[in-house]
Amino acid sequence: MWPKSLTAFFGGLLLSVSMMLSLYLLLPIAIDIKLLVGLLAGFSIWVAAMVYYYSFNSAKTSALACGKFLLLSVAVNFLLYWYQSLL
Repeated sequence: MWPKSLTAFFGGLLLSVSMMLSLYLLLPIAIDIKLLVGLLAGFSIWVAAMVYYYSFNSAKTSALACGKFLLLSVAVNFLLYWYQSLL
């Protein structure tokens, strides 16, 4: 139970931070509004990811599911950074 809980906790945290970075790069609004949106949405995504990852039967399947979403989010972040560096 503890390995699954730790995987859900840290996997959800990494995923929410990565997704909020993508959102931060996409939103063309003031920095204070970006921070507020990031705080509210990031916490909500973190909780939702923790519940989703905790629903798996083992820590291994939970980590595999987390890894898939995290790789997708990191790829999107890379593309956004790359696109912004071209501008």
